[in-house]
Amino acid sequence: MSHLHSQPSEIVLIRHGKPLSAHNEKVDAAQYAKWIRDYNKSVLDPQSQPKDKAHLDNSYIITSPLRRTKLSAQHYGVTHVNEVCPELKEMDIPYYRLPIRLRTWHWVLLSRALWFAGIRGRFESFRAAKGRVATLASRLEDLSLEHKRLVLFGHGMTNYFTRKALMANGWQLKQKDSDFWGVTVLTR
Repeated sequence: MSHLHSQPSEIVLIRHGKPLSAHNEKVDAAQYAKWIRDYNKSVLDPQSQPKDKAHLDNSYIITSPLRRTKLSAQHYGVTHVNEVCPELKEMDIPYYRLPIRLRTWHWVLLSRALWFAGIRGRFESFRAAKGRVATLASRLEDLSLEHKRLVLFGHGMTNYFTRKALMANGWQLKQKDSDFWGVTVLTR
């Protein structure tokens, strides 16, 4: 079902707030694996607050199924989520058994680099994650025909690749912030 809009459609990607477990200690591979599990189940750091808030008026609200996005939406004042979208979940944080000790965020960077290079493990491959995000971008384009404004509470990597996919399909970037609570806005 397609009809013309008098004003442009808007997609707002909001990254979740900082998880309480997002510490940056020096850890070995087993401790890093535990850090990932804790990060995925974490509540929000009460000190982490949105810098600016995007308005939610007349918006179709979507969250990922992960706890940190649902809590972020609640913190933002969302009282009704229209859709919990599995494709919006974060791209898996890869884990490799390496005989080293690094700070957790250095583990994330190293693991992501290996992941981008195609090194597989017991997690979603980069190729599969990009395919999932392409499906998400297509779904958002379909939803934008029915709803003028979509607001998604998502994740850093997923938001980044969703933004790239939408821009490749003609969406215009109006605002970009990929930090915790960051708001990215695209219009068409």
